[in-house]
Amino acid sequence: MSSSSNITGLLRLLIAEGESPPTSTSARSAEIVSFGKAFAGASASDSPNRTIPVANATKKAIVLLHVDDTPITPQSQQGVGTTWFEAMTERVLPRFELPGATMSAIAATGITNYPKYRIWILPDNLNSDFAVPSISDGEVVNIDSFPICSVKDVLLAEALTTGALIRVDFENRLRATGAYVTNVINNDEEFGRAIFNELGGVISPREACEACGDSRPATSHYRGHAIPAGGSASGLHNAYVAESREAGEHQIDSAALYSILESRLGDSKLALGILANAVAESNLNANVISGVATESSIGLWQMNVQNEGWIDVPKSSMMTQARSLPDSIQIPSTSNVIVYFAGGQLAKKHGVVAVTPVDYTGGNHDVGEVYEIVSDSIKQIDFVVEAAQNMLATITYNSADITAGDWAQWWQIYFEQPAAIHNRRAHAQTIKDDLGLSVVV
Repeated sequence: MSSSSNITGLLRLLIAEGESPPTSTSARSAEIVSFGKAFAGASASDSPNRTIPVANATKKAIVLLHVDDTPITPQSQQGVGTTWFEAMTERVLPRFELPGATMSAIAATGITNYPKYRIWILPDNLNSDFAVPSISDGEVVNIDSFPICSVKDVLLAEALTTGALIRVDFENRLRATGAYVTNVINNDEEFGRAIFNELGGVISPREACEACGDSRPATSHYRGHAIPAGGSASGLHNAYVAESREAGEHQIDSAALYSILESRLGDSKLALGILANAVAESNLNANVISGVATESSIGLWQMNVQNEGWIDVPKSSMMTQARSLPDSIQIPSTSNVIVYFAGGQLAKKHGVVAVTPVDYTGGNHDVGEVYEIVSDSIKQIDFVVEAAQNMLATITYNSADITAGDWAQWWQIYFEQPAAIHNRRAHAQTIKDDLGLSVVV
């Protein structure tokens, strides 16, 4: 459970916009009503002083996870990426020996072939206790506590990103069951990332109990900078923005960066793929801070410093995204080489502990030392080369079979770790043309 004291920033704004109107039970209700009750209700509706119920008591919700498995095999890894219809045609319908024409007709309807998502339905206000998604290692650990929502409108064809803001209604409003998407409010990847960053900063009950024994070291105000107003993720972001403005821009030459990456990694296409991500993420400004108001990511590859970070195996969503890559460069699910919160790990490598949004709320931290380390272009490049070498050590591939575009997508998935992947091949092609390179994109 959580309370209003734990919710800050964008989430607080979304929840505090106002209470939801009273629910109408006149639509989509499965309740059985007697003829007498129905007649009485109809008579009451003719009264000149009647109160008209709200016609559409929908709720705002945050997308937490795309549900890959079919309802038939909720725990089966073989079910990942399948649909209701595929499960039915493979396991259930064959028992009835239906004609091929009938099976084709069922397939054409797509009646059960729609996406499903775990969602967090936002509470009506901040004045009561409510369940909050608990984030650990970048994933929701209490995901089973939240309902599944369906997308049944063929016009909503765009895949929902993690953290998207949607509005839902219910097949049965009286019981609030059978949730489905009515419209998408914000499906921007950066918005979703900001939402999850804020959720990661919400104090869990365990953290609240351990506050007095917190062993996380404090960072001194060695620069003497004033702590900007605002708490949690937004305040932390503003502090890094102040550091960036004082430092000014530090533009890196694309040809020089390509030359360094190519010489140290020994692969011109891999170097171009990694460079393409730097261009897309920062436009080669080593000092830049993320433009998302609640995200603190720094530098050429926008390394996130909101957590000390860790190194672990690829998470499930990453494995799903990686299916778009050639098989030979997909990192095995058991390989402990993925860097999470790269900025935090870079700072730790140089003896400084990252300041989390929860830490920063107390107002007793200066981020100057973290910024000075993570914005250093040489340290960034060294860290990226090391991370690439560690990941490459887990795969076996024929370099001739992999294009610069493949590597651009590879680096985006495993290092940048977006909620939804983008076309970085286009950036690689543009850089190749600008630099006059003779590599295959």
